Amino acid sequence: MSTLLARAWVPFNESLRRRLQLRLASLLCLLLALDALACYYTSWHFANLVYDRWLIDSNRSLATAVHSRDGQIVVDLPRAALEVFQFDAVDTTYYRIDSSRRGFIAGESGLHPIYGVPVGAVRLGDSTIGERRVRVVSSRLRPTASGDSPIVSVAETLIKRSTLTREILLVMVAPQGALLLAALLLAWINVSRGLKPLTDLAEAIRARGHENLTPVAVDGLPTEARILASRLNELFGRVGAAMQAQERFVGDAAHQLRTPLASLVLHAEAAERAGEPQARQRALRNLRAAADRAARLSQQLLVLMRAGPAAAAATQFMRLDLTALVRRVGEEWVPQMLVCGIDFGLAVPEHPVWVEADGALLGELLSNLLDNARRYGRSEGRVTLGLRPQRNSGRTQATLYVEDDGPGIAASELDHIFERFYRVPGTTGEGCGLGLAIVRQIAELHGATLRVISESGVGGSRFTITFEAECSELTEPPVTAPA
Repeated sequence: MSTLLARAWVPFNESLRRRLQLRLASLLCLLLALDALACYYTSWHFANLVYDRWLIDSNRSLATAVHSRDGQIVVDLPRAALEVFQFDAVDTTYYRIDSSRRGFIAGESGLHPIYGVPVGAVRLGDSTIGERRVRVVSSRLRPTASGDSPIVSVAETLIKRSTLTREILLVMVAPQGALLLAALLLAWINVSRGLKPLTDLAEAIRARGHENLTPVAVDGLPTEARILASRLNELFGRVGAAMQAQERFVGDAAHQLRTPLASLVLHAEAAERAGEPQARQRALRNLRAAADRAARLSQQLLVLMRAGPAAAAATQFMRLDLTALVRRVGEEWVPQMLVCGIDFGLAVPEHPVWVEADGALLGELLSNLLDNARRYGRSEGRVTLGLRPQRNSGRTQATLYVEDDGPGIAASELDHIFERFYRVPGTTGEGCGLGLAIVRQIAELHGATLRVISESGVGGSRFTITFEAECSELTEPPVTAPA
């Protein structure tokens, strides 16, 4: 049963407009019920007010027939007059005369008067005669010469009062129902108009194809819908950037891996055809070199994909000590620099320098800069990896740098060296043209500033990456002994 009810309510839960209309209708019905209750008590109050006045008048009329004779309380009321007094086509009227000394004198003995009424005053109340509910009014007359004080009580059943209350309510039903229908109609119109910008936005998004990632128009939308549309546009932008990055990655991978993979096949075939051991060894060395190039290119492509704009939301930044990171990366590169005969120096401060960063990506950044300096620097030259904390305009910053004493880079090429697969014409080395592109993307991902200082002919290049940092000391970093 509960499952059927849940399914029956699904259409209302799916539509915000229907949910709002249902809630407004429920609220209006509740207000109508409260209004009906208020109308009932108001009608009952005024019905009582009208017939209470009549009952008080009857009590006073009956009181004029009560006299004192020879020290006794008597009722001077002819039978015909009493019948006229009690006549009522709808309700039944009762009366009772009591004496403060003798008690009950005349009338309905089952009627209970209201005691404690002050002299000359009138009191109203509810009572019963048998099983019938009645309205009672009692008055105490002035004491007689003998000191006796009569009490006159008149009661009436409640049929006319109930009938008048129902008639008033029935008269009010029609306008109340009309007001409810008008309120429901106005609620439906206003909810529909109020939600129209949101429904139009939903319809526009529903009508889109899955490849349509153009921004949604936000002009004319209310604040809530404008916030939703803005967040959707941001999402569309991120999805579009991710799709473009994925398509570019697939295209780059397919294009760039074609050559090394073909080279692998050629060298493998050469090794198979080689008859002499020396030719086979040479083919195997070439095969190994081609495999290394393919592996290096694959690794660079994966790092490039990880550092791309689409990965920004998924990157986990943590509090990282740059001093420890630079030392670790520098120590890892010492053997390679020694093999190449490069004078490798490491300059780091003694104290920690903290930044919010991704340690793995910063390690790749430094490794690419060092690999770039090793490949394109001067043979048996000098390369320095360093970290310099500094204060600039009241802010603490940390600058990573890699410098070499190579031939330098022409000014016309500085705008192109960070492009994918770009290599300066005439350079030697077996790079794939992705190292500096990866460096730029990782720096942008961290909000760091990347600069290069180099001049062809003068010699030497210096790459710097500046981060916002936190450090307690600002001292010149010591330079370690050359490797």
